[in-house]
Amino acid sequence: MSRTFVIGLLLCAMPVAAVAQQPPAAKTRIVVLGVTHSNQLLAESYQPAVFRAFFDRVRPVAVCVERDPEAFSRGSHHEFTYEIQHIALPWAAERGVPVHPFDWYAPAADELLGMGLSWDPPPLVRRRGAPHAFLTYRDSAALRLPFFYAESDSVRKDYRDWYDAVPQEHATDFPRRLFLYRTFLQARRVAHAAAGYPGKTVLVVVGSYHTEDIERILAEDPRFELVKPSSFGLPGADEVERQTRREDLFAIATFNLLSVQSRQGPVDWPWVRRVLERLAREGRTSEVELLETRLGVLTGTLTPAAAAARYEELARRAGAEARFTWDGVRDRSRVDSYVDPFGNLTVGQRALLEAAREHAKLGHAPRAAELRKELEAKLTPLQRMQLAAYWEDHLAQAR
Repeated sequence: MSRTFVIGLLLCAMPVAAVAQQPPAAKTRIVVLGVTHSNQLLAESYQPAVFRAFFDRVRPVAVCVERDPEAFSRGSHHEFTYEIQHIALPWAAERGVPVHPFDWYAPAADELLGMGLSWDPPPLVRRRGAPHAFLTYRDSAALRLPFFYAESDSVRKDYRDWYDAVPQEHATDFPRRLFLYRTFLQARRVAHAAAGYPGKTVLVVVGSYHTEDIERILAEDPRFELVKPSSFGLPGADEVERQTRREDLFAIATFNLLSVQSRQGPVDWPWVRRVLERLAREGRTSEVELLETRLGVLTGTLTPAAAAARYEELARRAGAEARFTWDGVRDRSRVDSYVDPFGNLTVGQRALLEAAREHAKLGHAPRAAELRKELEAKLTPLQRMQLAAYWEDHLAQAR
């Protein structure tokens, strides 16, 4: 008699009651937090400290983040996901919480075939209206983004109206079809990770366009229970204060004062002023003084002549290697970041550039040219090329 046959007989002989007594596996609670990437730097209601305070309320045993596993293993992230590399990952690391990457991207060859372009890396020069254009928010509603906005029926309807509607022209439907396939695989990777934590809570941080489709897929899996983020409540002012970090304050100030947002989109000036005042109380470094000067320029409390003099004085005494606390730069060989044509400049170099901007306003073309030449001498050939491409559009003709 074979061993397999004997085991089969034993199983058949097992009382039905014994089988029925086996308790069902506890469900993993999954919290899908839909986000707007990097909007944490624009809205006080959506600031980084609110995210950390919310994470502390959820107390997940694992966090799933929107990046594909292969890129994540190399320490590579989307350049525009402040909520991942500057909030979720440090929060998880400080608490020993495991992180699971779950994004998926089509191979570059497939992107070229379907759309005629590849998403990564960015082009040598970023152009308005093109992929990898500098991130800006044009709608003033972004200044007041509610933390749980992704649960709104109206927001979700807007998303469904795009990804559930088959267009009449099928030949141009690649982006929608790719989005649905990508989101489906995101959900599968989240499910694979969440299955390892029965009876516990897993937090998923993902762009809000993906939230409903991910939830629809996971909701059909009996292993999981979906929990609305809003059920944990909005963190109070005291919780937010405890989670406020100096590096976030610098990121907020830099984004609103030096990036394209400062020239092409709305800014919450009272909030930015309070942020900068708080930084100044902790020490008026050259970086803080440069940001203060830029605030004076943008709010009209400093004349171009006074600003130019301050910038030139800052350029003389700023340390040669002093960098901004946050600049959003992923590739140090470039001169730009995802929000700022000149994001990879040091504090001293940025002071030269801003002085040139103010002299250009005053009609001092020779002095502006001198400052530009001094700045270019410290850059690589690639960076000088990019600086030249951005100069006219983002500096000479801009405030």
